[in-house]
Amino acid sequence: MRVQQFLVLGALALVFLLYTTYHQQHRLSHALHFDRLVRDEHRIIAHNRMNWHAVWTAARASGSEDEFIAAMRGSAYGGADNTIKNADNPSCPPQRECPACAPSITAAATATGAAAWGLTTAARPDSSSTTTTTAGGAEGATQSSREGTAGRLSWRSFVVDGQAPQISKELAQSVAKDGAVIVTWANFALWDFVKTWIFHANEVGLNNYMVGAMDAQIGKELVAADVPCFAMYQSGANHSGVGSDHLQWGGEAFHKMGRQKITLAQMFLSLGMDLLLVDVDAVLLGDVMEYFGRYPQADILVTSDQLASTIEPGDTGLELPDKAQAPMNIGLMFFRYSDRTVSFVDSWLAAINADPAYWDQNAFNDLARQGWDPISKVHPSQKRLFMGANGTLGVGVLPVASFSGGHTFYVQRLYEVQRVTPYAVHCTFQYGANPGKRNRLREAMLFDDPPSYYMDDSFVSVDLRRVPSATWADHSTKNNSAMKRYHFRGLDMQLEAVWQAMRVAAITNRSIIIPKLACYCDKYWTELDQCRVPGATQTRIPFLCPMDHVLDPIFMDDGASDFKVRWREHSFLENSRCPDWVKRSRVTFYSSPTTTRPVEKWVVQEGGLVVLLPTNLTEGEIRDMLKPYYAYKVWHIKDPEKFLRGFDDKKLEAAVESRIKHLQPVMPPDPAPPPPPLANTTAAVPVQTAGSDGTIGATSNTATRGIATANEASGTSTQTGGSSAALPER
Repeated sequence: MRVQQFLVLGALALVFLLYTTYHQQHRLSHALHFDRLVRDEHRIIAHNRMNWHAVWTAARASGSEDEFIAAMRGSAYGGADNTIKNADNPSCPPQRECPACAPSITAAATATGAAAWGLTTAARPDSSSTTTTTAGGAEGATQSSREGTAGRLSWRSFVVDGQAPQISKELAQSVAKDGAVIVTWANFALWDFVKTWIFHANEVGLNNYMVGAMDAQIGKELVAADVPCFAMYQSGANHSGVGSDHLQWGGEAFHKMGRQKITLAQMFLSLGMDLLLVDVDAVLLGDVMEYFGRYPQADILVTSDQLASTIEPGDTGLELPDKAQAPMNIGLMFFRYSDRTVSFVDSWLAAINADPAYWDQNAFNDLARQGWDPISKVHPSQKRLFMGANGTLGVGVLPVASFSGGHTFYVQRLYEVQRVTPYAVHCTFQYGANPGKRNRLREAMLFDDPPSYYMDDSFVSVDLRRVPSATWADHSTKNNSAMKRYHFRGLDMQLEAVWQAMRVAAITNRSIIIPKLACYCDKYWTELDQCRVPGATQTRIPFLCPMDHVLDPIFMDDGASDFKVRWREHSFLENSRCPDWVKRSRVTFYSSPTTTRPVEKWVVQEGGLVVLLPTNLTEGEIRDMLKPYYAYKVWHIKDPEKFLRGFDDKKLEAAVESRIKHLQPVMPPDPAPPPPPLANTTAAVPVQTAGSDGTIGATSNTATRGIATANEASGTSTQTGGSSAALPER
């Protein structure tokens, strides 16, 4: 009996325990759920839209948490009724930033000549005064803010109405890492460059960056893409004064942007932060911040236009300051915060403000090297740094093989010669303006194109049947004039296949894949030294031509002809971004004198389907015979010189030939009359071709067509026809 009673009591106790445990868990779950709804701003129900600007204003104006909670309780729905008490005109606690004061701060900044779009400060961060910031003054609800790292607010907390926020210390701190921030800037015309820049920064693990929006359009795009950004224009304005168009090198807008660059440096340094300032056409390929950390003595580290390394292969350190005397290039600059650095940047900005024609890079070089000599002004504890600015500033020149310009990276591939890892590449020393820069990055498979770039078109590629084959040992024995002529004859031979590809592309409405072209001379606007740019002693000849050395990208689709060339870079099918199914969708055409109709074969070595075609097809025959192969993405032509006989549509033919003539490279004249034949033989030397039979092919006589401009006549530069007056991008 007692056992039964004990069992009954035990069962009742178990039931009671289960019941109370369930209710405790239910109450706990309910409490947690309610707390989450209250605390998480993303869970506020849709019909109670918060005035987050008012909430933020109240929070900034409050002196304590209790003060803020009291202000929130003054609203019927925690701010959802847009009537937070005293939010419209808060009183700022002593020594605190007050958003309500922002308009007067902006006005004061404008009156004193500071950047109206930026942050102004009357004292450095180490002074007793606090830094004042512009809050933007824009009313409206911000987008949902997210918790930042280490308890900091996300940069999105500062966004109002989908617009790029005005800069502030808090905004910069929300993205900074170890007290450093990386900054680039652009207008909407360079949006695709910005996306490429961001892609590579993320890929190498650099996420402490911000993008300065030079116009409202790119500001909206950056916010929508969740890219940390700030406005380089006043609240309510559309742009920073530079505009949304492409910037012409050396133009008024170009110089204006230079001033804004220095203002950026001044502004971020005023926040007490280290700063990496990077042009948007300078792509980051490695952890540059780790590299800069190797030189804690440096106040400024900067890239250079030096065209040869001053250090031994395998040396990953800075260039030797007494030998790296080429202009420093301010496309990539690291500033370590100090009073010395702040003073230098202030002087730099004052110098170009005093003379609107003073180029920002020239001013930097003049000031940085002021009072320097290679013996007495070397940093006492780091011999790779020099003491610049009259001995007040530790400056280092970044290694040109790792922090490359357009020549050392694309032409010389100096990182291979020096056996080092690339950290960055800046699109300098190139032609064709922004299209040229874009194509250089694509050739190196660095440009972050969307999938449509690879999938939405069909393509024509060709084999080069005739190519120059001289070795450097043979080529270097010629004088400059003979070397130049060999180079242009070699280009002419290779371009025969390219012109045929363009004709086929015009008939079939396809894009041409530019083949890899060999260059035996560099391209420059002054006289070359044995076909090398003066100073570029490590250039290996022949080298893989950048397309803009031969075919100006601007001339591919400008108004010179009704036929506009669509093209892809030589590395298009090698790029991992190009889908495999596009690469496999390929048919190879051979021209055979023994066939009168298409004959299909499967050849493993050619990647699949091979079709034998009759030689010298007309436009109509190409359209009819190749109709079964229109679905293939890539047409590869093995014998381009035998493929096409001519056009049926004479209007189309005229447009295509006009475009080809427009693109044809022009050989500049010699800088002086050629020497007498008996004194120095400069007669043309037959150029060997890479024919399958190993014979020497015929030489082309078209390379000497055209007359060079006065700018070209100053040297033996290899200018492209029609673009000879253009200087390369620096």
